[in-house]
Amino acid sequence: MNVVQPILELIGSLGFLLYGMKLMSDGIQQSAGEKLQRALSVLTGNRFMSLLTGLIVTMIIQSSGATTVMVVTFVNAGLMTLTQSVGVIFGANIGTTITAWIVSIFGFNFKISAFAIPVFGIGYFLSIVKKGAYKNWAEAIMGFGMLFLGLSGLSDVFTPEQLGWLFKIQGSGVFAILFGFVIGIIITALLHSSSAFSAIVITMAYNGLVSWELAAAMTLGSNVGSTIDAILASMGTSADSRRAALIHVMFNVFGTVLALIFFKPFLEIVMFVTPGRENSNIAIRISMLHTVFKTLSTIIFLPLQNPIVKLTQL
Repeated sequence: MNVVQPILELIGSLGFLLYGMKLMSDGIQQSAGEKLQRALSVLTGNRFMSLLTGLIVTMIIQSSGATTVMVVTFVNAGLMTLTQSVGVIFGANIGTTITAWIVSIFGFNFKISAFAIPVFGIGYFLSIVKKGAYKNWAEAIMGFGMLFLGLSGLSDVFTPEQLGWLFKIQGSGVFAILFGFVIGIIITALLHSSSAFSAIVITMAYNGLVSWELAAAMTLGSNVGSTIDAILASMGTSADSRRAALIHVMFNVFGTVLALIFFKPFLEIVMFVTPGRENSNIAIRISMLHTVFKTLSTIIFLPLQNPIVKLTQL
């Protein structure tokens, strides 16, 4: 029973977290879906507008996977060129880091369940009273509450008593980094959400289960695992749609490889820009790492937009 109960609690908590994120994302998309799709297909005249469009849309719908799938669909339908899609994909990767910031800033400053349950209740009763667009926003509010209920459950599961074996891995040097990286890829691919896995990593780190280095490696791995949605969405589509998905994969894989090669200097940069530095809250530090990684990758690859497009056309 000591083994079964934590597993069941983990499954239940992940269910709340994932379904809450889906409900929140779907509710917002249905409320502003046409406007967001119009923005994606119209506001992509140059690389910077494309970047800004992808960033804002993803921050709103809380899912880079959803934005990337929309991009692949638009390229397939001829509503967006392959070149235009590059900036949107890069912007989406930066925008997806907002979820980690929400979790790190709001998730541990008070008793989560005391906040989440009333929010879910408000959303539910709004969904009964109102119809149309209000119903969609009500579902988004319910999803927000469920997300934090799931986070509360994860916080109860990820304790030193339950996952003490992780402490043994943390002292394994390069092995620990590679282990964390591979785990990040696998779990994110299974969850189909780097944001959900980031919440898990932040929770474990906040509870002292994983070190800063191991959490960083897991976060980097999640960026590779998150490409699964774009790959699946591109199957059976046009050549340019598959190239758009490939650009998304290249952005995350090449950026991650660079971060792993310069792992220690990269962590020093993150530490330098994080308020409080070594004394900073580790949850904030992980969120900063996610944002710095995506931003630096974009700075490196955005000027190479045309060569990247040509590379995918070989």
